[in-house]
Amino acid sequence: MLGKDFHPAPRPTAGARRPGLQGLRACVAMVHHPRPLCRDPGPFACKEARKRAKDPSYPSRIPRPGAHDDKVEGKTMKKVLFATTALVASAGMAAADVSFGGYGRFGILYVENAAQETRIESRFRLNIDATATADNGLEFSARVRMQADDTGGGGATTAGLNGARFGVAYEGLSVQVGNIAGVYDSQAGQYDQSLGLSGLGWHNHVANSAVNGYFAFDTYASTGAGRNGVRLAYAMGDFSMIASYSDLGGLERTSLGGSYSFNDWAVHLGWQDSSIDTEDKISLIVQGDLGPASVTFKAADNDGEQKFVIGGDFEAGAATTISAYYANDEEVGGVGGDSYGVGFVHDLGGGTSIRGGVVDQWNDVITADLGLQFNF
Repeated sequence: MLGKDFHPAPRPTAGARRPGLQGLRACVAMVHHPRPLCRDPGPFACKEARKRAKDPSYPSRIPRPGAHDDKVEGKTMKKVLFATTALVASAGMAAADVSFGGYGRFGILYVENAAQETRIESRFRLNIDATATADNGLEFSARVRMQADDTGGGGATTAGLNGARFGVAYEGLSVQVGNIAGVYDSQAGQYDQSLGLSGLGWHNHVANSAVNGYFAFDTYASTGAGRNGVRLAYAMGDFSMIASYSDLGGLERTSLGGSYSFNDWAVHLGWQDSSIDTEDKISLIVQGDLGPASVTFKAADNDGEQKFVIGGDFEAGAATTISAYYANDEEVGGVGGDSYGVGFVHDLGGGTSIRGGVVDQWNDVITADLGLQFNF
């Protein structure tokens, strides 16, 4: 229904200019339109209209019947091709995912009787993870890491990429190759009660032997190429297993691990055979909850040298965790003995924390640190 203020326009007389067309020309001329639109100059056309009207290289606004505008159609086809290419590229990107994460830490480290007893402790770590999922459910992954640390002598290193690790997983089965973390570097419980900002010597790891060496197993190399091995893991219900193998430069290592969980407890077994006899080892770890504390008991035979560790984590308020351990390396030829330490982590929120600890090592050297860490 038309409003009361509606009045139909009078019909134009013969030869009169149509007001609507004049208005259209005025609107078109008031903007800087494409050159083809300046073909028909009129009283409201832009100042370039008459000059452009004489230029035969530009088509008429209204093509002749049956005429074919190659220039305009070519531009349109290019736009379609560009749009299609962008759509295909974005579809490929949607099928994969790249994520970044890691942490930064900095503080003070003290090592008794060192050439520089007190120094800055720092680390920047950035993990770059790429994943993709196939139509059949196979999950592919790859990781590289950038890391920069202090040198331990007052300097600092620059960050660079380490060796890549690749993986494929389906339901409870996963296979990794490249820069792998072997059984003793990835099995649950091995790093429980790691103290302070820096780990303070890692004497809590039961496979680290005062007599036969520390980290004599396949570890994920944060700043190097790694062992270029293979790792297989499988989990089903309360049971899981790990197997790893590497052979690099004549050093061959084969490791197996198995775990079983029940109620609030878990049991982990580990075994390694190496082409270097002193690296052979077998271990047992038991984890569980006792009241307000989470406790861990570890025992290992590191090629004949016995070691055990007992430790726990205790909640001290809503934001603070206290951790402590006692370790005993069987003394052989004056090497080995007791190590013990205590540390804390106070959560500041937002992935940030203040943390520190102190350890009396088996060689009677005191180490301590204190600093800040932020996760991202």
